[in-house]
Amino acid sequence: MVAVNDFNGDGILDLVSVNHGANIVIVLLGIGNGGFGSQATFPVGTNPISIAVGDFNDDGPLDLAVVNQLDNTMSVLFGTGSGSFRPQIIYSTGLYPQWVVTKDINGDGRLDLVIVNYYSSNVGVMLGIGNGNFTSQATYLTFANPSCVAVDDFDGDGHLDLVVINIKWPLMSVLLGTGNGDFQSQTMFPYGLQWLSIATSDFNGDGRADIVVTSASFQSTPSVGILLGAGNGSFGLQTKFLSGVTSKPYVVAIGDFNGDTRLDLVVTFNSLATVGVFLGAGNGSFGLPIMFSTASSSKPYGVAVGDFNNDGRLDIAVTDFSAHNTINILLNTCT
Repeated sequence: MVAVNDFNGDGILDLVSVNHGANIVIVLLGIGNGGFGSQATFPVGTNPISIAVGDFNDDGPLDLAVVNQLDNTMSVLFGTGSGSFRPQIIYSTGLYPQWVVTKDINGDGRLDLVIVNYYSSNVGVMLGIGNGNFTSQATYLTFANPSCVAVDDFDGDGHLDLVVINIKWPLMSVLLGTGNGDFQSQTMFPYGLQWLSIATSDFNGDGRADIVVTSASFQSTPSVGILLGAGNGSFGLQTKFLSGVTSKPYVVAIGDFNGDTRLDLVVTFNSLATVGVFLGAGNGSFGLPIMFSTASSSKPYGVAVGDFNNDGRLDIAVTDFSAHNTINILLNTCT
């Protein structure tokens, strides 16, 4: 996976990514024209899979939280402000952590962490307690083998909630937040398809949080799904937008790529060595994807967006899951 932020405070966006096989995170500092400097690497746990960025110790520089699948840990690395990071501090998670998100769950002004524990069949919440420290995780049951989570206020009460998905079961779990860091028991919704990735925003401009998912079912027609939020913690029926190709979509990210103030989507297509940009209509619907190559024999997987060359247009960063171990940058040329 890959994340975007300014790690050395120069006003230019940088990249951070996990390298599963090498057990490191990789930081690439931006130089402002869409290019990046040489990589710096920092050790983490075994088989890092997901990364979250935030200032966990309130000192100004951005820090990292990385979940490591094979040793059931989370690594926290404090940033120095120069683009480098201090040695990891290790926290225990559940079994086979898959995903991590950072938000202020309990409204105390400190960032907290939400971790998806695949083999424990739960999500864990670690509350920030100051100086970069976190509580041990409080766990909340989900269906078996959760894989990904989105965090937003899905019922409009001002408290952050969780939506959990799974690549094996055609279910979605919603856990409503109480505002103090706790969550109610899950409500499960059947949706007929397994989903691989999820992201959240307001796609139809009604002020309610919606979600976008990519289908992970090999038996179904590959699609990207939009579920419009009802504002009460539930969602409408999935509207599927076909990719127009037979390849399964992988990870999705959100941004306005054509400057029309409507949210668009970018989705990686691993087996096609492409990403697809779905332009939004502003009413929750999207057109067929515009496909862009990510380099010959690449295996695009993770994706993030940011303005890497400071021209006011959102660009795309894509991790290559092949033996190349590269990050491909697609600069926006939309006029």
